Amino acid sequence: MSSRLTVTAIALLTTTSLQAQVAAKTKVDPATRKGVVTLNPFAIFAEYFAGDVEVKASPSVTLGAGASWAGIDDFNRYRALEAKARYYPGEKALQGFSVAATAGFASAREVNFDFNGQRTAGGRTTRPTIGTELSYQWIIGPSSRFVAVTGLGLKRLLGTEGNSDPINVPLLPTARINIGFAF
Repeated sequence: MSSRLTVTAIALLTTTSLQAQVAAKTKVDPATRKGVVTLNPFAIFAEYFAGDVEVKASPSVTLGAGASWAGIDDFNRYRALEAKARYYPGEKALQGFSVAATAGFASAREVNFDFNGQRTAGGRTTRPTIGTELSYQWIIGPSSRFVAVTGLGLKRLLGTEGNSDPINVPLLPTARINIGFAF
């Protein structure tokens, strides 16, 4: 009876050990990934789109771009496009905590009123932007393909403000809750 138990125990340990070795060999190191593409899946329900692409430039820096679009109402559509340089102090680009500098453009349509007080679409105003963002990004899964990222930031809109400017705020808070894939 004890020999059967011993043989069974050895068989289980050997099988478990072999499975662990196979899993270790098939697991891809996230550091081998060169870039990520992410989208905010929750924003789509609010008629909003936000997405980012970033590519490793060095062990601690990535370069990329972000785009967003919001259907605020029938007349006003917000759009933004920006370049991003992201620094990872842990020197594992694409993974962990990062600080980003951003520069780009934000655009929105003016809303005018006719003689009856009805809203009408006016011209589009585009303003340059600069900003910063703090993020944390995970690359997970056996093949290191799934990406999840959260982040908060602040964007300064440059140029004139006024009653006719549809983007009449000097600062705009930003947030990222994105998922995507690494390549």
